[in-house]
Amino acid sequence: MLPNQNSFVMIATDGEWRILVRSVAEAKTAIKELKLKKKEYALIKREISQQQKQIRAEYTDQVRQRGSKFRGGGSIGCLVRTVQTIHRDADRRTLAQELAPLEQQKNAIEAIINTIDQTILQVERFIIENS
Repeated sequence: MLPNQNSFVMIATDGEWRILVRSVAEAKTAIKELKLKKKEYALIKREISQQQKQIRAEYTDQVRQRGSKFRGGGSIGCLVRTVQTIHRDADRRTLAQELAPLEQQKNAIEAIINTIDQTILQVERFIIENS
């Protein structure tokens, strides 16, 4: 992200947040910018959560539509149940694989939100010390 000329908040290429304020008024404006950024990231996080919810709902529908395991049948029944178990395990593994990247994105966004909160606290400390 390139810094805006009127912005006091900049994100470096290494992901570090930099706040360039020289006065209390600039610090208050920077806090407003940070809170806006926090809302933007929270919205993205909610969208990811909705995607996860949709994936889980689809999996739940699949589970509801499949029948119960095969009963009886001796050794052939045991073989059929084993195949059914393998198939269901594969379905659960597929679900986990679909959710994993979204969970990683959510964790990264949560880390950014925590960084924003810490930065807001630092700027508020600057305001208190300079007012």
